[in-house]
Amino acid sequence: MNSIHANATVIDGLIIAKWGRPVFEDMRKGGLSAANCTVSVWEDFKGTVHNIAQMKSMIRENADLITLVRSTRDIEQAKLERKTGIILGFQNAHAFEDHLGHIEAFADMGVRVVQL
Repeated sequence: MNSIHANATVIDGLIIAKWGRPVFEDMRKGGLSAANCTVSVWEDFKGTVHNIAQMKSMIRENADLITLVRSTRDIEQAKLERKTGIILGFQNAHAFEDHLGHIEAFADMGVRVVQL
């Protein structure tokens, strides 16, 4: 971990990438405590659920580097474990498809950031 960030909580507010181990390794090398990782841009409900399932699978496969976070306490725990916390986020609200119930469903899946 970068010594500059050793005591700091560093959160990247927006990462959109082709997800994979090299990206997760770079997050750790860069000293990120957590990152808002995009799982929906213009996808519909079904496409976004698919993206979330893929991201959660990658989190399990790379559990030595990253962990899903849902709260500030989870971010603190990730930092203690020397992992980067993954915050699931959307670039816009398109995936809600004008159904308020979808908001709760995505929250249950771990989504914590939605840009308007």
